[in-house]
Amino acid sequence: MSRFTDLKERFQGLEEQTRRLILFLVAALLLLAVGYTALQGHLAALSRKKLSREQTLKELMLLQRRHQEATAGARRLTNRMAALTAADTPAVIVEQTGLVPRGGIQSKPLPRQERGSLVEEGAELTLSGLTLNETVNLLHRLEQGTKPLAVRKALIRTRFNDPARLDLTLQLALFRPAGTQQQQQQEKQ
Repeated sequence: MSRFTDLKERFQGLEEQTRRLILFLVAALLLLAVGYTALQGHLAALSRKKLSREQTLKELMLLQRRHQEATAGARRLTNRMAALTAADTPAVIVEQTGLVPRGGIQSKPLPRQERGSLVEEGAELTLSGLTLNETVNLLHRLEQGTKPLAVRKALIRTRFNDPARLDLTLQLALFRPAGTQQQQQQEKQ
């Protein structure tokens, strides 16, 4: 006889109440096993969701920090634009630094370019007779100054007759709000 038939005969030989009790216990064990497996699956799914949400939260925190930096940069640019007057040009701003001697600036305007809500007013300036320290200070003041001025291109040459002096050719861009430029043109007409 096989074991299965032996177990079946023993089970049939038990009392009705004992058989019922054994069936209930086996059903309860099976139910517990199925419940435990389902609970483990649910916990694993929750763990995956948690990791996914943590990763999303990290990305959102990074995006929030970038947004705050961009907002701060936009505020700085807005504040710098508020400091502009109608008479400001790249040559005037360079003269206002006080680092370039009078008559040491030659200015050639570049075509205006519109970049969204900004108008880029460019100029090519040739500065002569600066020391290296004055050149570095000038570039720092232009980039970090109160006016929205950007150095697009710089060419530095030493003088043949006086190597301690430098000649600079700078392409500068002064940013203005687009609406302000149109108002200035209407006022001139």
